[in-house]
Amino acid sequence: MNFYFGINIQKLTKAQFSDIANTLNTFRGRIESGEKDLVVGYSKELNIITCLLQIRETYPSAHFGFSQHAALARGLSKIAEQGEMLVSEDIEKKIIEDFQVTTLGMLTIEGMANEILVSRLEKALTEMKPPEQISRSPHISRKGQVESLEYHLSVSKALLVVCPTGGGKTVFFDELLDHWQGKKTIYRTTCPSYIRGITLQPINELVMQMLEINSTQPIEEKQKAIETKLKEIGIVDIGTSYLTILDFLTLSDEESILEKLELKTRVQVLTDTVAEILKRISWNRSVALIIEDAENMDASSNTFMQHLMVKLAEEDVCFIFSSYLSQINLSGLHEFELKEIAKKELSALVEETIGESMALPPTTPFHVAQYIALYNEERIAYLYKQYGGETSIAGFALSYHDAKTIIKRRLEHLDEKKDFISNLSVAGIKIHPDEFPLEEKNIDLFEHFVRLGYLNKQLDYYIFVNPILHDELYDLASNREDLHLRLADYYSRLAGHEEHAAFHYREGQNFKKAIEYMMMSARQAVRKGGYESGIEYYNHALELCQRQRDAADLEIVVALNEGLADVYRSLGDEERALKYYKVVLDSYKEILKE
Repeated sequence: MNFYFGINIQKLTKAQFSDIANTLNTFRGRIESGEKDLVVGYSKELNIITCLLQIRETYPSAHFGFSQHAALARGLSKIAEQGEMLVSEDIEKKIIEDFQVTTLGMLTIEGMANEILVSRLEKALTEMKPPEQISRSPHISRKGQVESLEYHLSVSKALLVVCPTGGGKTVFFDELLDHWQGKKTIYRTTCPSYIRGITLQPINELVMQMLEINSTQPIEEKQKAIETKLKEIGIVDIGTSYLTILDFLTLSDEESILEKLELKTRVQVLTDTVAEILKRISWNRSVALIIEDAENMDASSNTFMQHLMVKLAEEDVCFIFSSYLSQINLSGLHEFELKEIAKKELSALVEETIGESMALPPTTPFHVAQYIALYNEERIAYLYKQYGGETSIAGFALSYHDAKTIIKRRLEHLDEKKDFISNLSVAGIKIHPDEFPLEEKNIDLFEHFVRLGYLNKQLDYYIFVNPILHDELYDLASNREDLHLRLADYYSRLAGHEEHAAFHYREGQNFKKAIEYMMMSARQAVRKGGYESGIEYYNHALELCQRQRDAADLEIVVALNEGLADVYRSLGDEERALKYYKVVLDSYKEILKE
């Protein structure tokens, strides 16, 4: 059974109109048609009336009609006074116990041959709850596979969830976390494919979650929170653990305890500390670590996770990685293939949204989600034109386009806001608002793009809902090179963001600066114990020196080789250390000849 509503209201902006439509959609309502200064919609839920009352509070000049018939709802809204909600007899009978109503008698309604009994809703007598909110964009439940994954965890505590990009693994994890709510302690992070491999970033984020701190807190609050958490879980050697975490998260101004140790010992101390924290947390409730897109994880994080899995093999801690690859740089993982969603289920999802069947080509859940988002956006634009008094010969329809076309058309609906999301795509897939050059007027745009389905909020940062969406937006961004250089300049002045600066200088083709910041990133990685990542940065910088010979002089090349030699010597690899020291020696001979 449908319940229809008419809302007669003047001079709504497009943003206000969209806000009303989205509010109704959230509470399982839907605007069906419009005409000058009026919209008509429906819901299968009688208590959508509570949502209409909320809209009335925001727009007190609106006129409302409510009935089981669309024509009656439209007509009632036209004869209602400002702020009034008129209901037909069939509705009055259903709400008489919940609302005080005043009978207005038999009235003439436009389009009705006979007079009908009309009542005015006055006030609520009881608390009627609104319809259950739709908290997530349309998706298909994978309850069976959630249960299957739980069975696999009984076989192995370390899983690799394999799924093609766009196959819906993020939504699957959302459903898994909902299923585990209250049953497990869950820590989750993502390794982006863009600016990939920031040294130990996934470990950093997981540790901050374990210790219940976020990036926006002042240093003193973070330090206090770490100390409190370590005491709470009963860490025995709290002094060493506390100082090790401070060093790792760069929260101490004093000489680093880790820097005093040999390179491999640094990693061991840090791994032991994190393992002990996880072990003690798991004594209270089983722990799940979820690392999405693990194929993009930096080499040092790979080593760290491998050690962590070994140390916690006997504890109530499980490790779940996801990737589009069937193998990543970790051993001992049990593969769990996330099955594709059948095309008939995707078609049913589309049909539920647009109200008619559609023959879909071979497609993905991501592609379908983007089509549904575009359909809703263009449908609202179409209805807003009707609300403005424009008429059209045909009803609204939208063909199923390729993903690039859909995303491009979605971008066109953003008007002046599209520059913000384009600039954001150049900055990265994961964005911490406090680590991004942001004008105060744009602060609320993060949540705006969450509502539009471009971004998700995770902890204290925002992330693009899918790498495909990010990549398409990046390709559509104009002046990318200039944006990269502006971001590089910003991150070069932000302590601890040398790796971001190096990436943006390279993409902005300032190769001299890119090499300089790669060398700084390498040194920083080694200080943190991420020697594998440090070695990669040194090698990448040397490769860039070879390709861009005018970007680095001999002194820079010498410094890079010397840095590599020092790392290998610290690791006890004398053979490789001597190889790079020889390059340094030969280079000095060349300098002396000159």
